[in-house]
Amino acid sequence: MSLLRKNRKGVGRLLKQTYTLSFVFGVLFFAGSAVSSPAQLPKVPKPEPKAEPAAPLDPLGRQTPRSSLINFMKYEASGDYATAARFLQLPPGENLAELTREFRVLYPNFQGNINLTSDDPNGSVEAGLLVGQERVGVITVGGMTADMILVRVDDPAAGKIWLVSRASLESIPKLYARLEREKPTEASRIRLALLSGPVILGMSSTQWLCWLVSIPLAWLLAWLSTFLLSAPRRVWCKLRHLPFHTVWETPLGMPLRWMIAILIHGLFVYLLQPPLLYRIYYVRFLAALLAACFGWFLSRLSDQGFDRALSRTRTHRGGGESILILMQRMNHIGILIIALLVALAFLGLNVSTALAGLGIGGLAVALAAQKTLENLIGGISLLLDRAIQVGDFCKIGDRVGTVADIGLRSLKLRTLDQNLLVVPNGVLAQMQFENMKDRPKLLLQQTFSLRIETQVEQLRFVLDGVERMLNEDPAVESGSSRLRVTNFAGAAFELELFAFVKTGDFGKFTGFRQEILLKIAGIVEAAGTRFAAPTRLTYQSADPGLDPEKANDLLHHVTELQASQALQLSGEARTGTN
Repeated sequence: MSLLRKNRKGVGRLLKQTYTLSFVFGVLFFAGSAVSSPAQLPKVPKPEPKAEPAAPLDPLGRQTPRSSLINFMKYEASGDYATAARFLQLPPGENLAELTREFRVLYPNFQGNINLTSDDPNGSVEAGLLVGQERVGVITVGGMTADMILVRVDDPAAGKIWLVSRASLESIPKLYARLEREKPTEASRIRLALLSGPVILGMSSTQWLCWLVSIPLAWLLAWLSTFLLSAPRRVWCKLRHLPFHTVWETPLGMPLRWMIAILIHGLFVYLLQPPLLYRIYYVRFLAALLAACFGWFLSRLSDQGFDRALSRTRTHRGGGESILILMQRMNHIGILIIALLVALAFLGLNVSTALAGLGIGGLAVALAAQKTLENLIGGISLLLDRAIQVGDFCKIGDRVGTVADIGLRSLKLRTLDQNLLVVPNGVLAQMQFENMKDRPKLLLQQTFSLRIETQVEQLRFVLDGVERMLNEDPAVESGSSRLRVTNFAGAAFELELFAFVKTGDFGKFTGFRQEILLKIAGIVEAAGTRFAAPTRLTYQSADPGLDPEKANDLLHHVTELQASQALQLSGEARTGTN
């Protein structure tokens, strides 16, 4: 007991110490939180960030090497030499008009692709050049070559801009003098002949005429080149008496001829040496056309692959035709979008901005076209689930027909009366429908009646004959047929026929059903009975009515019983009334 008291005292002291420490820590915690509460501290105002001044925007478009060079040629071609001079690091005392004339004469000797020039404000890094320098091409006259270099300078009004370097401009008079000293070659004579004549929109009339003639000539040469390419194989197949089919006779032939014609026409335009600015934009246009033709070629090539897959699927009857058709249509849309974006990029448009706009526009279209997207997703889910395919015989709602097409938005059903029923895919995915194509057998259920005068032996003869006929018929599934007497319906014996016909084609089923019913009619006729027709039995009798003498005697008798209280009704006994 003493030990127990000591333990209780020790535990009590320990609990008191614990409570005391907890109280002290709680007081210190609240006191510290009150002192260091951020709500009670004075707020020090944060210094507002200084807005950085926006970089000045050059009104002449000299922020990138490509834009600077293209805009320089625009002003030079329009004759605005004062503005064109602002794109140049002119040497002191240089005659701008003379320099422009010499530079225009040297245009045909310029070698370079301005479309490949950097469109980055910082330019590109190239070995042998300092940072802030961009090589856009070279001018070659004889054995003398000079680089055309742009330099990035800091303009007080326009900021960082790109100008044609002073070293490149100083080399132009030397190149022009070298060109004047050289004897004109045959190519230069042809070029001078092309440049002769009145000038229309920066090009001579001879150049315009040659450009127009080059379009049909390029197509003719493209057709001739395809014929020459296939000539060796044509001769080899003819000598061996083999059938010959070239790729040019297939759907791929037309886009291939167009691409070859565009390349040949581009070569003609290069030989015509149009103004450099025209050459830039025309090359972009031809590149966009080439991208469109290449997309056309890819679409035709994918169509051939889809057609082969469809024929293989239909041959093996594995299903999936509708999925392939939907994938083919989506492939067309994808190729069209990609070809359009590539063509826009070749034309010099900012594709990234277009993609961003497509993303925002796509979100807006998705919100506005929820039903269309619902139908699209519903059609894809139906096809992936293989619940229904083109050519299936279906019952949708209360309409029966054959599926004619499954599109991105709706399903088209050709009904039995040859009307075209259009059902949105979104609605179809949420409703119940019956696909009757893959049925291995069809149910033949028929009810007929025999006359009530049919004797039992005749009835048994009909039942036995029909069941034997069904078991021997190869079109009827063995073991599933039965014929039973179900009811006495009025003045007839009612019989029910139940059997499965081994076909899923409704047209064939109707033929089998007809033969079975005709055989049943023959069995009934052989039994010596007939089918019951709708009848109504009417009973006629001569009724004399009531006997008046018996009625009067009975009335007197009842009256006497009531008077003598010998006749007591049940209601009177219960209520106690007289």
